[in-house]
Amino acid sequence: MVADPQTPEEVFRRLTDPEGAQTLDEIAKAWRVPRGKFVEWYTSECAGRYDAALKVLGVSLGHKVLELTENATRETVGLVKMQTDRYLRLAAHWNAERYSPKVEHNHSGQQPVFNVVLLTAPSEGGRVIENEPLPVAPQSVVEKDHPLEI
Repeated sequence: MVADPQTPEEVFRRLTDPEGAQTLDEIAKAWRVPRGKFVEWYTSECAGRYDAALKVLGVSLGHKVLELTENATRETVGLVKMQTDRYLRLAAHWNAERYSPKVEHNHSGQQPVFNVVLLTAPSEGGRVIENEPLPVAPQSVVEKDHPLEI
């Protein structure tokens, strides 16, 4: 069976069948082949195809989440939330590029600058407010003789 060139494609089809996707364990059992050897063969020799199948399954779960949320009612919202959370976590595991939360890091190397408003005592002309941006240095940089005052 493994020697058949159509086997990897058939496994992919069974993994992604919209009418009833099977796991590698279920395929091995149906074909009466040793589970460990079969799973090892497919996940190593056909790793690209297996990753593609998991991405297809992730997209299917994403569509299932849309369907569940569109059909939710007041009575089912708790159950739907639990199901969609579970499906989205699994989809993020199988298709991280599409379903994992994105975190952007923007490191410019510059010191942060905050706008600090200094209030002074009222003068004869009224209240004076100075508004100028001041760089905020880390505490380790501030000398002991000149503590940072805000």
